[in-house]
Amino acid sequence: MAANRSHVDAAIVTTLRNVGAPLDSFIAWHLNCGFSRLFLFFDDPADPDLPRAAAHPAITVIPHDAALRRAWTHLPEYRHYGDFIDREVMARQVLNSVVAMEIARSQGLAWLVHIDADELFHSPEQACAAHFAWADTQKVDTIKYLNYEAVPEKIEIQDPFREVDLFKIPPALKPGPASDAGRKLLDATPQLQPNRFHFYSNGKSAVRLAAPGMRPRSVHTFDNPLAPAQPLLCSMPSILHYACCGFENFWDKYRRLGGFTDKWFGRKDIRGAIGPLHLDARDAVAGGDRASALEFYRRRIAIEDSGRCEELIRHGVLTRFPQPRHTLGRLAATAAAP
Repeated sequence: MAANRSHVDAAIVTTLRNVGAPLDSFIAWHLNCGFSRLFLFFDDPADPDLPRAAAHPAITVIPHDAALRRAWTHLPEYRHYGDFIDREVMARQVLNSVVAMEIARSQGLAWLVHIDADELFHSPEQACAAHFAWADTQKVDTIKYLNYEAVPEKIEIQDPFREVDLFKIPPALKPGPASDAGRKLLDATPQLQPNRFHFYSNGKSAVRLAAPGMRPRSVHTFDNPLAPAQPLLCSMPSILHYACCGFENFWDKYRRLGGFTDKWFGRKDIRGAIGPLHLDARDAVAGGDRASALEFYRRRIAIEDSGRCEELIRHGVLTRFPQPRHTLGRLAATAAAP
């Protein structure tokens, strides 16, 4: 019986493009955590990182090529997402997660987590295999993990996973401040205005692969459309989201995204869903003026004042997770040792 298993095989599915050196940290972290397999869908089939990842025995690499696009057309989700695959990365992410579910089932894997290449599954209290062994004892088919959003404290960042450890506490955990002084400090911190989180705050999910009828409902959730049920909500483990950490990462992201519209899938208002930062960043980079974009990054995203950061931690707005930085440093040192 699954409830008696001490080890349960879980996998991650990620769609990525030109991640560079942080990809090695992403891989090392998740394999060290105990994930059995990573399904990496390379949005650019000529991505220079692809051969390196493909050589790893615990990684399944799928390039965005004609074969993958043909596979998408056979999926039920294609009816909804097919018109958007060339302009909405979320459409490709959802379709890729279905492909990964099918492969993972064929390999006998038990759970699949859908996250992005700028995120880490963070389970400081137990190995992820033990977590999913516990999950197998619960009467749920999907788990929702709260996400923390990173706060960069400097401009130049090469590998966010090894250099950034400051995060915004999720709204669901009812973060501070509780005092007038704390509220005044928060109001005077433009990098946390108007909504604290600049991107999503509704978490990411894992799906039990043996559960019948489960499909991705978005990049955030899985469900059985014929028998919808509430996911099990976890505050820990959680997802650490290293969004736009470092000016070059910010610049490259919005240059690559280009002039996207104000609505996802032509209907969902981005500003109303997550606030103004995503659209304002698009406009700040669109003109090609790096100096102006850097000023925007300093004013709206990075908090370079260490004293202010510590005060925001004291008031319960921010927190630190140094474990990824420490672990990845140790793994890199071990790999480099003769």
